Amino acid sequence: MLLIYLPKFSSRCNYVFDFIFKEELGIDYRTTSDAIEFQNYSAEKLNYSNSIFSNEWFIKAASLLFENEIKKQEIKIGNKNGTPVLFPNEDVLGFDIFAAVFYLVSRYEEYLPFVPDEYGRYRAANSFASQNDFLHLPVVNIWINLFKNMLQGKFPSIKIKPHVFNAIVTYDIDVAYKYSGRNLGRTTGAIFKDILALNFKELNARIEVLLKRKNDPWDVYEDLEKIILENKLQSIFFFLLSDKSRHDRNLSYQNNAIKKLVNKIERFSEIGIHPSFYSTDQPEKIVIEKERLEKIVSKKIYKSRQHYLRFILPDTYNSLLAAGITEDYSMGFAGMPGFRAGTCKPFYFYDLKSEKRTPLKVFPVTFMEGTFIEKSILNPEESLEKMLSLLDEVKKVEGNFISIWHNHTISKTPEYTLWKNVHEKMIEKLCELLR
Repeated sequence: MLLIYLPKFSSRCNYVFDFIFKEELGIDYRTTSDAIEFQNYSAEKLNYSNSIFSNEWFIKAASLLFENEIKKQEIKIGNKNGTPVLFPNEDVLGFDIFAAVFYLVSRYEEYLPFVPDEYGRYRAANSFASQNDFLHLPVVNIWINLFKNMLQGKFPSIKIKPHVFNAIVTYDIDVAYKYSGRNLGRTTGAIFKDILALNFKELNARIEVLLKRKNDPWDVYEDLEKIILENKLQSIFFFLLSDKSRHDRNLSYQNNAIKKLVNKIERFSEIGIHPSFYSTDQPEKIVIEKERLEKIVSKKIYKSRQHYLRFILPDTYNSLLAAGITEDYSMGFAGMPGFRAGTCKPFYFYDLKSEKRTPLKVFPVTFMEGTFIEKSILNPEESLEKMLSLLDEVKKVEGNFISIWHNHTISKTPEYTLWKNVHEKMIEKLCELLR
C-alpha cells in the first residue's frame, strides 16, 4: 500500500487522492502526518509537503489543498512535455499535480465572484482553461497519465488498473415534435401565425403532418433507435417535462404522444430528466419534473442534465442531490466546446462551501452541437473537424466521450440537413474507435 505523508489532515487532499489513486489508477493508499512513521515505512511512499526527508518521492505542495477558504488564487502556468500545467515547481514532476487537478475538477473558479452571461451562467471565456488556451485538452487525464508513468518508474511493483475508451451519445429532447403533439389551442394559434406571416410553405407542411400524410420532421426516433442498436452504442435521452415558459417550449408532459415517446425510447436507451431553465432558481421544479418522468416510466430516475446547461455551484448540484439525482451530465460550456473541468472522465462533485465530497457523480460533456450551430463558431464541415479532434483527445487518454445533440438538429428539415450529416459522420468515427 502506498503511504502518503501530509503535514496535516485535509479533506481536499483526501478527495483528490481518492480521485487520482483509487478511481483513476486503482491504487490503495493511506495518509500519515507522523514524520517518523513515514521515514520508517519500507514500502512505496510519497511525501506531499514542503519538508524534504530522505529516500522518498517528494512532490512540493502548494497551499491550496491545506486551506479552508475560497479565495482568488494566483496561479502560475508552466509546461510539461508540451502540456500546460498549473502550480509549476522545481521538483521531479515539475508541478503540484494534486493542487492542479483539484483546482480544475472542483471548479474552484466558479465559486468566486463572476459576471454571468445573459442566462446567468459562468462564461467559458472567463475560465482559466480558455484564457490559457487549453480548454480543448483533457489536461487532468494527461497529467494523471504522466504521473502514472513516473509512478511506475519509481515503484515497478505497483499495479495500475487499465482504462478503456468509452462513449455515450446523448440527446436533449427539448421539443419532441415540430408540429405534432400540440393541443387544439396551440395548433390553431400556430396556423393563424403562419397565415399572418404569409408562410404558406410552413402552413402546408404543418397540415400535411396533422393529416398524417407525412411524418413530423423532428420525429427522428426510429432512425436513432436503429443507429444505437445496430452499433451497440451507449445512449441517454433527456426529457424536458416542465411547465411552459419563455425558455421552456416543450410539449405538455400530460400529452399522450409524449408519454408514448418516452416509453418507446426507454425500451432501447437510458433516459434522464432535463430540469427546466428556471429550476436553477426554483429547485423544487427539479423534484416536480423528475416525478413526472418517473410516473410515465414507472421507475426511479437518477440521471439529469440542466436545460441550457444552466447551473450554479454548489447550489444546483446540491438541489439535484436533494431530489434523488446521483448522475449529472451538465458539466460543459454552452459557449465553447471542450473540457470545463479539465477531464473527460466521471468524478464525484466536491462541495467547496461545505468542504466535502458528495455522492453526485459528474459526467463531463465533450461538446454540445448547439455551441457550433447557435454561436456560429464554425460551419458544419469545420465543426465536424473540431468534434473529431476532441474525440481523438478523449481516445488518447482512454476517456469518456459524451456528445450532446437535439432531435431537431438531426432532422430532415432543410436548415439542418448538413448538421444531420455531421451527426452521422461523428457516429461513424465513434464506432470505428469503439471496435
